[in-house]
Amino acid sequence: MIRSVAAIILALSLWVPPVTAQQAGWPNLDQLLFSTLTASGRAEASFWLPDRPEPTTATRALGVVYEHIPGSAGSVSIAVGLYQRVAEGWAFVGPVEGLFGNSPREVEFGPTSLDLTTTMLGPNEPRCCPTLPVRWRIDLATRVAQRLN
Repeated sequence: MIRSVAAIILALSLWVPPVTAQQAGWPNLDQLLFSTLTASGRAEASFWLPDRPEPTTATRALGVVYEHIPGSAGSVSIAVGLYQRVAEGWAFVGPVEGLFGNSPREVEFGPTSLDLTTTMLGPNEPRCCPTLPVRWRIDLATRVAQRLN
């Protein structure tokens, strides 16, 4: 009986196509981010933070990847880049310097800067478990992040 239920669940999961960013109108974001922000072409995690949620109206985006540091025991580096929509698709404007933390979110684009939140280690927290929300501002002209809190 358990095998039958497992077979039905597997069949249904194969029948329902996954919704990917590419199917939703976005380009292959892994290819775009990994080719411009990683040395290895792979990442442990990546984030695409556009100025608008719809691919047809978005004009700017922030890309963030966490790449495994070779030879380390699970450590990652962060690489951040700014992207702009052009006639051919999305173009890499350049790297962003000075941004740190995990789980980038709450991005707000303005005319000359963008703000976002990441999670960093708070005072006396173990390295495994950061909980401190930190707000950042990235100057779009210089692509330099500044911590706000």
